Amino acid sequence: MGTFLRWLLAFSLIFSVESRVVAQCVERTQAFAVGEELNYAAYYNWGFVWVKAGVAKFSVGEENGNYKFTVVADNLPKWEWLYSLHSRHTASVTKDFKPIYMQASTSENGVVTKDYYRYDGEFIYKTYSSRKDTLVRTKVIGHPDCSWDIINAVYVARSMDVRNRKEKSKIPFHVIFNDSVYTIYGSVLEREKIETRTGKEYDCLKCAATVVEGTMFEAGAPVYVWITNDVRQIPVLVESKIKVGSVKVYLE
Repeated sequence: MGTFLRWLLAFSLIFSVESRVVAQCVERTQAFAVGEELNYAAYYNWGFVWVKAGVAKFSVGEENGNYKFTVVADNLPKWEWLYSLHSRHTASVTKDFKPIYMQASTSENGVVTKDYYRYDGEFIYKTYSSRKDTLVRTKVIGHPDCSWDIINAVYVARSMDVRNRKEKSKIPFHVIFNDSVYTIYGSVLEREKIETRTGKEYDCLKCAATVVEGTMFEAGAPVYVWITNDVRQIPVLVESKIKVGSVKVYLE
């Protein structure tokens, strides 16, 4: 459950900014609107059994005329005895997708970690507390234009038109993860029908993305994401191999 957000946020690694030289990285979107809520469930594969282990909610709000995104993820109560993890992430961008901030609060087996990223020009000013103590620390992180933290990146990715991209062409995308900027490559593979665990069927585009080395993903194994083949481009299913098995995250 500790890496549940990364599977959902792998969607943010699929797409690219069309041009790095334009003043505005992303045009205003039709993919989502204030008030949208999307619910997901994560299933782990242990042997031949798929077990529902966690849930998450993605919601879109508004703050001072800007978008405010909230992601809340929790393991199910029945697994609390084995491993407890609860997290809340909030992030904000302007209506033309200039990042403003991202903050995260995570409770892992009772230990709380808090991070706050404030964007200011070419730099991110990070304030954070360690798991080991309650001392508040600060850090300055450089980041290029058209790069986003993993929360804002989800909505940036949904706002980019991928339906007209050439199949299997590699697409770069800049994501800020663990205080570093990674260039991830994704591609659109094919059109496919996907049925969720609730029995609802969606017309989807199957996409694939490379992964960041040193994370929980299996080395060399891509992450697959199925998105709705429409202007909203909603992630319906995320599937990947991990170091201790595999996982699927479904839209509910």
